[in-house]
Amino acid sequence: MKLKIELQRKVKLIALMLVLSALTAGAQTLSPKEIEFLRVQDSVLSNNTEHFFDFDKPGYHSNERKEALFLIDAITHDPKPHNSAIKEFFFNRYKKSLESIKATNVDSGVVVWNVYNMAYIVKSKDITIAFDLVLLPDCMIKEGEMEEHKKVLSEMVNLCDILFVSHNHEDHYDNYVAQEFLSQNKPVIAEDHIFIDKEFYNKITHVTRNGKEIHFSVPGVEKKLALRIYPGHQAIAADAAMNDNFTVVTLPNNITIAHSGDQSWGPDFSWLDTMKNDVNIDILMVNTWTADPDRLVKGLNPKVILPGHVNEMDHTILGRVPYWKSYKVWKNSEAKTIQLFWGESFIYNR
Repeated sequence: MKLKIELQRKVKLIALMLVLSALTAGAQTLSPKEIEFLRVQDSVLSNNTEHFFDFDKPGYHSNERKEALFLIDAITHDPKPHNSAIKEFFFNRYKKSLESIKATNVDSGVVVWNVYNMAYIVKSKDITIAFDLVLLPDCMIKEGEMEEHKKVLSEMVNLCDILFVSHNHEDHYDNYVAQEFLSQNKPVIAEDHIFIDKEFYNKITHVTRNGKEIHFSVPGVEKKLALRIYPGHQAIAADAAMNDNFTVVTLPNNITIAHSGDQSWGPDFSWLDTMKNDVNIDILMVNTWTADPDRLVKGLNPKVILPGHVNEMDHTILGRVPYWKSYKVWKNSEAKTIQLFWGESFIYNR
């Protein structure tokens, strides 16, 4: 009860601060002391809120947890450049993913980590799969810390067996990540236009985007993956879209996971509407601003929905979709939707 009252008070306080900030935007320039005040406040709030998500058994649908995520939205919508407290906060959650993956043994089912943006890592007893794994964006890396970030990322790659990359946007693909996988002879399956100007392009695996099932061998994994790459697209204008691999993978334990990339092109409902007839999806990792979420859920009929692309910090303030908005987007599928915090995991066992 005390936690709930405290979080409610903090949310109201932050909401008031945001209103006042909006009213004064452009009317004054923040002084160095004011900037430092905000940095300290962001540090205090992020540290206190982060602790809430370190509980061993989080109540994914509790009001307290929802209010904690909304408080995070207030912190993540400060204007650029991002202060050191916010950068430390995100890097701590990034490292939290690594620590948790290392410490987690999976005997049955799968565990899914939300690393950042649309970067997910899925671990089963037989295989560990990475989707759209990237370094944190440059705007979130403190000066002189790039090598430390790369070290953490490399350790994540060491724990994974295969990488899927959805499309040619830098918040979804990363040259360093791809090279780390390839240097260990681990497959990288990507949409055709990604890495096209890189010398390692001919080492990338390309799968025909027709939604037909193929069986794919992964080094060190006894049983093949059942893999489907659907011809998805991200809408980039009213009448234009770019290719986006909509990936569906059935693991050796017969659990099926889907990763949408930035799927958002209306005409793709020609096949999205009937995907459930092709494959039985257990977990859907989906960009929270996808086109017509209710229709998507009806066509795919996933058991669990994990919305991603929340608070992408390299975007503008209006482009950083907050958790409070993501809750509204998936309100009609609330019972099966889990809004994961960065570095947090979800255990699924059919």
